[in-house]
Amino acid sequence: MEASFSVTVERGARPLHVAIAEQLAAAIAAGTLPPGTRLPPERELAESLGVSRMTVRQALGDLERDGLLRRVVGRAGGTFVRHPEQAASAPGTPSLAAELRRQGGATAVESISAAIEPAGKRTAAALDITRSDPVVVITRLRLASGKPLAVERSSLPARLFPDLEDMDLGGSLADLMGGFGLRPVRSVERLELTMARPVDVRALGVRRDGPLLLLERIRYAADGTPVEFARHRFRPDRTRIVLESDETAD
Repeated sequence: MEASFSVTVERGARPLHVAIAEQLAAAIAAGTLPPGTRLPPERELAESLGVSRMTVRQALGDLERDGLLRRVVGRAGGTFVRHPEQAASAPGTPSLAAELRRQGGATAVESISAAIEPAGKRTAAALDITRSDPVVVITRLRLASGKPLAVERSSLPARLFPDLEDMDLGGSLADLMGGFGLRPVRSVERLELTMARPVDVRALGVRRDGPLLLLERIRYAADGTPVEFARHRFRPDRTRIVLESDETAD
């Protein structure tokens, strides 16, 4: 079912994408956009609202993160209003990276470096770009009560995030990406054991070749675009993982 509706954008103190998201959310709550409704393509929405496509993408991304919309990739894909049962089960579980930081007692983050580099083989494969494509490589130190907890290295496609390396990187990278209309809404993470490199020895205060927890992550925007490839190294002696779940049969 294709959507038939109108949204009036009021230009005021609020960012445009927030105003659009609020009006779409109100239309969903009122039943004007019932479950299963397929929204028009981003380009059509942007033209009808008189805003940029990036603004529309950010608004839709916000609503998907809130569990009101879902994106389907492919020939029959599009952006759909979620059914109530789908919204109730929308992803809300904290990421493994967030849990490692929380349970490790992370209290602050310090920016170490930010530079433009060629993607290279591994990063290119993760971000679906070529090896020579430039990426913004951000390296930060995560602290717990003033002591090093993790070295975090994130690579983002430079064409999607122009001049990101010149911004304040002491806060949330997800919030910064959201400013470009590409806030991550889904991630695939892998945790394994690795050995400390010389750079880890200096940053984390561990012995060379000592054990570290390596978290590898790919994050995706609402339209399925890979927006970040990260490799975070955590001190295992300052990190713990506690999981709680309902009992199920093995």
